[in-house]
Amino acid sequence: MTNVINGGSGPERPVPPLVAAADSPEPAAADVRSRSLEPVSDEDLTAHRGLFGPGTVTWRIHSDPLIGLATLRSLALRVLHPEGLSGVFATARRVDDPWDRLNWTMRQLGISTFGSGAEVAVAGARMRAVLMQVNGIDEAGNSYRGDDPDLLRWLHCCQVASFVEVTRRGGLVLTDREHEVYLREQQRMAAFWGLEPDEVPGSRRELARFFRATRPQLRMTAAARAFIGAIVAPTMPDLMALTQRNRPTWAPVAGLAFGTLPSWARRLYSSPPSSGPAALSPSATTLALHTLRDSLSGRAGQAGVGLA
Repeated sequence: MTNVINGGSGPERPVPPLVAAADSPEPAAADVRSRSLEPVSDEDLTAHRGLFGPGTVTWRIHSDPLIGLATLRSLALRVLHPEGLSGVFATARRVDDPWDRLNWTMRQLGISTFGSGAEVAVAGARMRAVLMQVNGIDEAGNSYRGDDPDLLRWLHCCQVASFVEVTRRGGLVLTDREHEVYLREQQRMAAFWGLEPDEVPGSRRELARFFRATRPQLRMTAAARAFIGAIVAPTMPDLMALTQRNRPTWAPVAGLAFGTLPSWARRLYSSPPSSGPAALSPSATTLALHTLRDSLSGRAGQAGVGLA
């Protein structure tokens, strides 16, 4: 079984044990959650893994079996911003292959979460260098750049919102307080994007306010529809290609990512899928996420994927 943090390619990177989704957690799991609410010292971060440590909420969420699907959901949100779509294309070797972009994003996630300080610095510099090359004119005639702070903030918010929504909805035990802690922890990721910590939301209220303010700028373009359509409503040739090496094991149900989008985002997809996982009702989507999470957890355990 391939470690989901690596997006199905490259060497496996060890991940920490998951906190079981149980009504009455074992004491060890409870201790992990308790420690995750405490500030992580600079000494611990430096000595261990860079931006985050094993006692953080970030490690719990980013180690979840559904993190790949959550990353796909973030891409489905990002492409609703025309400039965000340009950034997606810039980091894909093939603009007609969203799985390639997903693999790239998963590699960056693995490094930024579990990598050493040096690894995080190098990966962040490379990503910023790529985004600096993104520039163009939008449909309204306005120029844009891939390293624009507003665009980087959009990319960041799509990511953190998607990670919590999918993993929590799929069964990861996460309290409202831990949700808040996660967003504060993710302010450390601002530097990875080239931003200051106070330039990204640090609470659920701030995150909701950001999305409300950004929604008027969003729209569905033909390029975005084609990019995501290959995943949420694949044609028969696309379905046959899901067995290719760069596709994750959950590729056939990737349409679930569409089902977890907020209602306002799904409405922007003017022709929503009428069949398959993307067409499930909200309750059926939640049940499917639980089932998928259990399946992926079982496969990882049977294969003995490197758990720290």
